[in-house]
Amino acid sequence: MYLLNKIVGGCLNPLVIGLSGMIAACICVWVGRRRIAAWFGAAAICWLWLWSTPMMYRWIGVSLESEWPVVKAEDAPKADAIVLLGGGIGANTNVYPYAEMWNGADRVWHAARLYRAGKAPLVIPTGSGERESALPLLCDFGVPESAIIVEDKARNTEENAKFVERMLESRDTQVARKRVLLVTSAWHMRRSVLMYRKYAPNLEIIPAAADYEATVNTGHPFCFRDLWPDANYIFCNSYIFKEYLGYWGYRLLR
Repeated sequence: MYLLNKIVGGCLNPLVIGLSGMIAACICVWVGRRRIAAWFGAAAICWLWLWSTPMMYRWIGVSLESEWPVVKAEDAPKADAIVLLGGGIGANTNVYPYAEMWNGADRVWHAARLYRAGKAPLVIPTGSGERESALPLLCDFGVPESAIIVEDKARNTEENAKFVERMLESRDTQVARKRVLLVTSAWHMRRSVLMYRKYAPNLEIIPAAADYEATVNTGHPFCFRDLWPDANYIFCNSYIFKEYLGYWGYRLLR
């Protein structure tokens, strides 16, 4: 199922769909169907333009993030553990000794904020590669290594949920239902909560969102530049497209 999810996600993204329309237009020209080719070409151009604009990011990105109001670390409820979903940073210690922070690195900093605010005694970074990336960065942010347990086998959010639940259940069988503060990017939170409630039913999930990229990047009155294509935004919008695709895929098919 993991491989199938990767294949579907790789094929169904705005850039691949747009390029597929261009290829279809070329094929139609080659077989002499010029009118159909014009429709395919125009549709592909409009599609790629739309998904490369800040306007689209404002529409679909902010709509995901607005579901999870900002809660300061000191105002968050107490829990048994802070679960930090991986994906915001990376590491290749063969070429660089430190974690490389990407757009979602706010997740790690927010998990550290919650710990330092006394909201839970334990931080669990979960995801492949988190031992080399999230662990040292959390320590740099003031979380003692003794308070961190790394789950580094999960390859996606579904496995994150399953493996974290097993880890917490194995630590203490006296507590029937543990409360966890779930830390991830705001745009990723809807699907993450769905996964944890579905695949980790013995955990009580408290969303603790960070990384409000779409809200911050489009936090200005609508203007002409929101209609202008930008290569950075087709990257950002592809992430949001994937979130909608994954959420509804799991809702309807799993």
